[in-house]
Parts: sequence; C-alpha cells; structure tokens
Amino acid sequence: MPLTPSDEYLHAPPPDSDALWSDNFWFSVCDQQADVYGINHIHASQSHGYLRASAFYVIDGVPVQWASRQPLGAELEFTVLGDGRVSYSVEEPFARYRWQLDAPRFGFDLTFEDRFGVFDYNDCFGGNPLGAYEGYGGHYEQALECRGEFEARGGPRAGERRAIECWSHRDHSWTHRFERPGPWDVRHRRTQAESWGHFWPSVQLPDRHLNSFGWMSPTQPLPDGAPPVGGWIGDAQGTRALASATCVPRLEEDQRTAMAFDMTFETTDGEVLTVRTGRKHAHTRNGLMRDENDAEVRLDCHEPFFDFEVLETGERGYGVVEYSIHPPWPRYRY
Repeated sequence: MPLTPSDEYLHAPPPDSDALWSDNFWFSVCDQQADVYGINHIHASQSHGYLRASAFYVIDGVPVQWASRQPLGAELEFTVLGDGRVSYSVEEPFARYRWQLDAPRFGFDLTFEDRFGVFDYNDCFGGNPLGAYEGYGGHYEQALECRGEFEARGGPRAGERRAIECWSHRDHSWTHRFERPGPWDVRHRRTQAESWGHFWPSVQLPDRHLNSFGWMSPTQPLPDGAPPVGGWIGDAQGTRALASATCVPRLEEDQRTAMAFDMTFETTDGEVLTVRTGRKHAHTRNGLMRDENDAEVRLDCHEPFFDFEVLETGERGYGVVEYSIHPPWPRYRY
C-alpha cells in the first residue's frame, strides 16, 4: 500500500495482539559549525498507553540528554506529540516537521524540510529487511535539511544562542518492537561484545544521500527468506532502492565503541560507492531502546557522528552511522 498523510501520525495496533506495538520517530542533527550533534526520538505505544520522548545530544564535546515517560492518549492524529518538554509536530506531511525542546540544560526550536523525497522500505529489493525480525506495519525514511536555533544552558558557553543549519535524516516506523522476550540469563565477558549487530548509516553528501540497513557480521544468521540488506539513494531525481550495501567497523578495545567504518553502496545502475569515515565528531546512544520494562536495555544502539568521503568521486559529507552490539551491556540500567 502506498504511503498516505495519515502514516505521518500514530497507528493503531493490530487486533487480537497483546505484544508491544509502537510508532517510533527518529531525527538527527549534525551541525559542525555550531558543535551540536544529536538525536531526537519518540517511542509512542498505542497498545500500552505510554510515550517516551528523548533528546540525546553532544554539545561542545559534552554529552547532554533529556528523556521522560508519559501517558499516551488514544488519538492517532496529533497536533503536537511529546512530554511537555520535547514536542514534535508534522507541519506538512512528507515535507516539513518541527521539534522543540525546553529543558534545564539545553533547548532548541528546529524545522526539518524535505531534501530528496521519502523512501518506503517496502520498496527495498526483496521487501523491508526489518520485517523479518519484528512484526512491522511500515517503515520509511527521508533526507532532510534542518534549520533553527539552539541554546546551551550550561558550560562555558551557557546562554549562547546558535543558529543551526545542516543536513539531516529521519525515519518513522510502526511495529511490534521487541516482541520476542530477551534471554533469562546472559553469559559473556561482561564488558566485551559477543557479536556485531546491525548497521544503519546516514551518509549526507552535497548532491545525494545514502542510507542502508544490514548486518555488520558476514555470518549473521538470517531468517528464511529474509533479504540481507536494504537501503536507498536520494538525489535530484528522487529516491530509489540500492542494489546492495556493506559495512565493516573498526572498534576500540572494548569491542563496542566505533573508531571508523568502511562502507560500500551499489546502485541499480552498477555504480559502486566506497564510503570511508573521516573525523569522528561525537558519539551518543539511543538510550531508550527498551520494551515496556524501563529497567532493561533491549538493544545496545550507538549513534556516532563522522565526516565521510566517497573514494571513487571525492565527494565529502557528514552524518551518522548507527550500529548495535550484542548483548547490551550493562543489561540493566537503574
């Protein structure tokens, strides 16, 4: 089914299901001149009647975060979604969005506008690769431009208002998130990773935008019939599926913290783009990757911000390479 304006809002859970169902909204901010890097995120569960709103940022090299959990009403179409501190609104479906934050340590008023058009992950070759792991209703992504004002309310530049103008990325999914229960006991070297998880880069370039989803480990077992990778390229001609993508990480000694990535993206025209990360600007986590249990982390989900270079063309850009490591550690965060 094609996307409609109603898909920009919340989705009712499927009938006769008691699993956790949620809409999830993710937007990035990556402004090198302002020295502001962050992720705005909302997890809104119609099935369980709550909303988590969060803003995970690195400001002047210092991690600063806001998050809360609030009751969620039954309405699907909203004017403003948030927790009273964080607010998100759809100003024009598939075209313009607004995020605001008024918190003790930082605040912002940011507008995001379409850059290359929306891509529906159902249009990936083989279908939505995420659908093999959770009961997905839908998932789409969009390259954006972000403009607005940001204020740090602490540190040596407290009270300074900064203009934000950068490229950005967003996704919106509605899904049975974490429908499978976690293991009873996790046995591993406590600070070490057992396996690499997913990769999900947002490579923002002057004339195009690349995104993909796949698995960093070449031996990752896949469900029968699951496509190993998905993704898209956006440019002046719109958005369209990629043929394939790979991502190889270089991790620090803890085997969790990314130092660099080598990535390839193959277009349907046969063009292969090798993207290498340059300077790493910041590193944060999507800290609310949990099911209805607030205590247990279900996914160790990292959000490092890098410069990028395309080796074949010399194009340079910046963005985020989201990735996960298994199992989460620490598993329980109090």
